[in-house]
Amino acid sequence: MQGHRTNLVMMLAVMTILTAMIAIGGCATAIKDKSVVHYVDPGFSEDHLKTFGLAMLPVVAGQGQEGYRRPIAECLSAGVRRAMADGRFLDWRETMDALNEQDLADDYESLIGTYRETAILREEMVSQLGEALRVRYLLFVSLEEFHTRTSTSYSVFTGIQSQRKAAVNAFCQVWDCATGDVVWEGSAAAESVGGELSYDKPYEEYARTAAEGLVGRLFGGDEKAR
Repeated sequence: MQGHRTNLVMMLAVMTILTAMIAIGGCATAIKDKSVVHYVDPGFSEDHLKTFGLAMLPVVAGQGQEGYRRPIAECLSAGVRRAMADGRFLDWRETMDALNEQDLADDYESLIGTYRETAILREEMVSQLGEALRVRYLLFVSLEEFHTRTSTSYSVFTGIQSQRKAAVNAFCQVWDCATGDVVWEGSAAAESVGGELSYDKPYEEYARTAAEGLVGRLFGGDEKAR
């Protein structure tokens, strides 16, 4: 009788360990949208974007993030274009083509450089870009980080476990060319946590999740600043 109990306890322990290992290492890692709205001007509405037009500026990148700009720029462009189906929208390529045609590329670079250094928008330059692009609003996006981290923990049931976390975060603003002010501000963000064996998501999936979250908040109308 005692032997049967011992065997049963051992079987339950083995099943518990196997279940935990499958849950940790075998399940697909889910990428979660963590995008948030930080600020909305009381006089601004997402309907204004469709009415007066929006141009997306090329995504700028923080130190060490240059190689990740293109995927999130493409995902954001596609999402905003769908949301702006009834309004004037220029993606980042169209924006730069228009600025180059009107010899404003150097002025744009100066505007972005000054803003990144001082956080001050040059009203006259923002107004000039808006007139050149024939839109009232500009979408500014700065890719802040994409990182992965690995941590380990110990459990009496599963022993040493490895866990990896990945996250992408981009800072976003809508600039009003008529006033030179920021009228909307948010963060496009996505993250996942998974076991070492299940961590196989490419960066593009994080970029897509973050972009979809941001577009939903910019055009959703029901997301308030937090």
